[in-house]
Amino acid sequence: MNRLLEFRVLFRVVAFACLGALFLATRAGNGQSRKPNDETSPAKEVKVGEMPLEVRFNDNSVLKLSLREEKIDLTTPYGKLAIPVSEIRKIEFGLRVPDDVARKIESAVGELGNSQYRRREAASAILLALREKAYPAVLNATKNTDMEVANRADELVKKFKETVPAELLQVRDYDVVHTDLSRIAGKIEASALKAHTTQFGDVSLQLADVFMMIAKGSELEADASGVVTGPINMVQFQHEIGKTFSFKVTGSAGGSIWGTDIYTTDSTLSTAAVHAGLLQVGQTGVIKVTIVPSPPGFTGSNRNGVASADYGQYPAAFRMRK
Repeated sequence: MNRLLEFRVLFRVVAFACLGALFLATRAGNGQSRKPNDETSPAKEVKVGEMPLEVRFNDNSVLKLSLREEKIDLTTPYGKLAIPVSEIRKIEFGLRVPDDVARKIESAVGELGNSQYRRREAASAILLALREKAYPAVLNATKNTDMEVANRADELVKKFKETVPAELLQVRDYDVVHTDLSRIAGKIEASALKAHTTQFGDVSLQLADVFMMIAKGSELEADASGVVTGPINMVQFQHEIGKTFSFKVTGSAGGSIWGTDIYTTDSTLSTAAVHAGLLQVGQTGVIKVTIVPSPPGFTGSNRNGVASADYGQYPAAFRMRK
């Protein structure tokens, strides 16, 4: 009997010990942290310095993207500033000429006076292809003491003014950053900015290719008279059928347009104004633009030194008057 009693007591001790160990193990398991991707664990939102933008490039193309930078370093005559991206409303970029392009321009300008006609012609073609990046050097070459160089430079300047929007040929030594409270001129130190696009994913935005960027909600900047600067095209207004807008526009011949008198809403506004005879290339004026339904088709024509193209029906159209 004593041995049987001892066995029962020992059995109960061992059983309670096992139950206790199991209980502790279960509690320890329940207390472990869940994995970040556990459905019951709230996802942590990662915020970066993103800003939705409309970016206009030197070739007059436009792309919408988000800028993934927290700040932009701007060197001014009064010191360096770190401007939060979230406060930026607009940036007008100064002219940037990469070192390899600058060497190419310098070499081509020197070739304008070459004794061989073929090499002079090739140099002119190179400079013309480099557009606004070559313009300052070519303009300076019009004062060259070599008459062949000066004369060819004069001809190139005329061609630049016929083919490149006047605003791209203005002297742009500085970047100008606009915020709600200030307008600051200086040099953005970065040569590229990190960005994200819906179409291409993450990209490196090369500032040498950018003319202007505008924050969403600030697409149009009003001048002192209350008339806003015209957009690149009228796509953002194509659902406003029947409405008329007043814009300040500088005529250019470098954009693409479709139609005659009535143009597709993706036609370059400044070029359509020249084609319609409302402005000359380089001339700035106020024009009234009315959004109208699309006709069955658009007929191209050659007018005022500008060629427009044919196109079929488009979502909407616009016509202009002064």
